[in-house]
Amino acid sequence: MRTYQIYLIEDEFAHHYYGREKLFFNLFLEYIQARGRLKSILQKQIEYVTKKVPTIQLQLAIEQRLQKKMNYWTQNGKYYLEKTNGSSKAVLIIQNDSITLKAEGDYEAETAFLKVFENMKRVFGH
Repeated sequence: MRTYQIYLIEDEFAHHYYGREKLFFNLFLEYIQARGRLKSILQKQIEYVTKKVPTIQLQLAIEQRLQKKMNYWTQNGKYYLEKTNGSSKAVLIIQNDSITLKAEGDYEAETAFLKVFENMKRVFGH
């Protein structure tokens, strides 16, 4: 299963670190591996460079764009998408600070979710 943890980066930092995205990756990885005081410091850094997820707008966009696609349903705050033949499955979980996308099979279901994000660039700030 492929798992993506998606954060919205503040514009100022996104522009400054364009082309050096690996630094963000390392920050998040270091946070996952950290313990104690270091984890607390890294959490504050992540909060500083990231935006809150526009939850309501994202939920509405998903509903509008995906309700007629494949097998789409929502349950317990999770959004599911599956190709009719089961060859592609994805689940999207929206939190206040990040979005988790889990997928398996071919890429069609996860691509449908990613296209919703692409259409929301203005809302996300890019």
